[in-house]
Amino acid sequence: MSTTPTASPATGDDGKAKYARQIEDAFESAAKLAGSALPPTDFYQQFLNRTLTAIDAPAGAVWLRTPQGFLQLACQENLDKVGLDTRRGSRQCHNEVLRQVFQSAPPRPVLLEPNGRMAPGPGEPGPVPPANLTDHFALFAPIVTPEKQPFGVLEVFQAPTHDPRMYPTFLNYTFQMAGYASQYHQFSNARVAAGIEKTYTGVESFARQIHSSLNPTEVAYHVANEGRKLIECDRLCVGVRHDRWRVTVEAVSGADVVEKASTHVRRLRYLMEAVLQWGEALIFKGTKDPGLPPAVAEALDNYLHESQPKLLIVQPARDEREKDQTRPARAVLVMESFNPPEQTEPLIQRLEIVIKHAAPALYNAAQMKRVPLKFLWWPIAKVQEGLGGKRRFIIVSIVVLLAVLIGVMTFVPSELRMEAKGQMLPVEIAKIFPPLEGRVRELRVRPGDRIDPGTEAVVLFSTELEDEIGRATSERDEANNQIRDYSLALDDPQLDPQQRLNLIARKGTAEGRRDKALQDINDRNIQYNAGKPNTRGYFRAVAPPFDTKLARPIGATRWTVLNDDRRESLLGRTMRPNEELLRVGNLEGPWHIELKIPQRSVGQVLRAFADPNQHKVDKAGRKYLEVDVLLSSQTDTSYLGWLYRDEMAAEAVPNKNEHDENEPVVTAYVKLSVDGIKEEERIPREMFVTGLEVRTRIRCGDQPLGYTLFHGVYEWFYEKVIFFF
Repeated sequence: MSTTPTASPATGDDGKAKYARQIEDAFESAAKLAGSALPPTDFYQQFLNRTLTAIDAPAGAVWLRTPQGFLQLACQENLDKVGLDTRRGSRQCHNEVLRQVFQSAPPRPVLLEPNGRMAPGPGEPGPVPPANLTDHFALFAPIVTPEKQPFGVLEVFQAPTHDPRMYPTFLNYTFQMAGYASQYHQFSNARVAAGIEKTYTGVESFARQIHSSLNPTEVAYHVANEGRKLIECDRLCVGVRHDRWRVTVEAVSGADVVEKASTHVRRLRYLMEAVLQWGEALIFKGTKDPGLPPAVAEALDNYLHESQPKLLIVQPARDEREKDQTRPARAVLVMESFNPPEQTEPLIQRLEIVIKHAAPALYNAAQMKRVPLKFLWWPIAKVQEGLGGKRRFIIVSIVVLLAVLIGVMTFVPSELRMEAKGQMLPVEIAKIFPPLEGRVRELRVRPGDRIDPGTEAVVLFSTELEDEIGRATSERDEANNQIRDYSLALDDPQLDPQQRLNLIARKGTAEGRRDKALQDINDRNIQYNAGKPNTRGYFRAVAPPFDTKLARPIGATRWTVLNDDRRESLLGRTMRPNEELLRVGNLEGPWHIELKIPQRSVGQVLRAFADPNQHKVDKAGRKYLEVDVLLSSQTDTSYLGWLYRDEMAAEAVPNKNEHDENEPVVTAYVKLSVDGIKEEERIPREMFVTGLEVRTRIRCGDQPLGYTLFHGVYEWFYEKVIFFF
């Protein structure tokens, strides 16, 4: 490499001063260019012209690195006139010089005299030597990044007619001008970063605004107005498909109201619908694509009669949740520009960014509009928004619900109903007992037989009764014999008066004994044998008489045997007077329910009878509570009964419950056939079955709803906790 020229023409002091002024002016101009916002092509063209003009250089070029790492010509001046192609291999040697300068570390300027060679560098040698095979001085200065990484090369060709002492000055000048080019790239990167940051900030604000509402019209206006600013276009329109095919023009940028009946909006809507049916983006740059579908081409022609944009883009906005590709997208955007820039790619890219954020917002709003009964829950959403978020809304909702729940449980009355089980029975039931201890010999009735009072139901035998009747019979016979003998003796006329008196007295005594024996026999027959003569010890158990105090239907004067067939268990068995033989009932008379009220429910029932506001009074002045009755044989209908206070027992007796535990219960009787009960609320008579299990709920008056639902919990808490302390 040589830094000293071989030619040495004279250059005067006036020439040096001129170049000094021109170089200073070039530095000032380069500094302004480096700080400008010119595109790279314009900057390098002006920069190269200013660089060459300042030192009267005939040719020059700017080489920049490509993304692949190679040098590419950015701009040049008269490069074809310096003779790079006049000699064989001159171009290859020149390119090798550029490579060596670009790859040198650290970066440094290089000056090559005409037909001069560059000293080998530390890098890998090339296929040809680096040399300047032209008749001009070649000046090379690297353009570097702020990190001192090579970015390009500034090349200047200078005529060999200058004072040799000027060429180092020209080289230093070239190196400093390359520094201004590096400065331009630094400022350009800063401007790009600032622009990207500004774009990101705008996109972030845009996304926040369009997602702030679920009203399709509000979202569409945010997209149209704010999206137009981001895209930097003249007009942006938004359409949303609410029906299967029909599109609604929701917003036009710059317009407060969309006149949907106007010709412009109708043709815009037809264009949107046609493009959505097509499914692809429509880009119009002044000339219509002949390959468009007929419907799209016709809609485009009609719309261009109303609006004459030089750039028109109709882009479907399909959200990623729209899986069915056969159906049109939910939204569509129409961008119009009447004076678009030469490079339209940035506008299209910004439109794609806007669509990427607008598609989910418009899809959410459209889906929300399709939700039925929105008017019911929409106020809830507004309240949530007013409270400051979902968490506060949940907290406030829970507090309000608890307050309402407590108020309802405290102040809303509800009827307290206590449950109890029982069985259905006739009011008039009687049991047949043996009049005295004896062995069962015969059962004369069967289950379900209807018998009259006094009917002989069971025949028994008693040896004691047989002995008693036998003794009475013997006494009678003996007394009859004595009476006969005394009567024959009295017929003797020879008896003196004293003897006659004695015989008469003895006869009277015998007659008394006879009468007593007859009376004993008759009493036992009446007591044990229904008055029929019996000398063998047999006696009968008969059906008891009816209670004359109870009212019954006319002709209902017969008992019905309630037991099952007990012949096997009773025949031959010795029964005592307190042991039941049979049970009979008057099924045609009144019925009631024998109720077993658990001890935990008796208190509530008694309090209802004690409170005048909780119980009712019939015409006779008797207190009663209404009872809901559910039959086990008919679980889909409830009936009504009355529980009178005087029909409750005053004593609780043990009773085994379903868990085989002894729980005290109070027996009570619920009346079913009372004049005050409506006919439709009474149990049908055909449903009367003796012993049928029923479930009942005793109405104990109004209480707070909370106590009605959780009185068991309250009583347990009071018993286990409050009472304990």
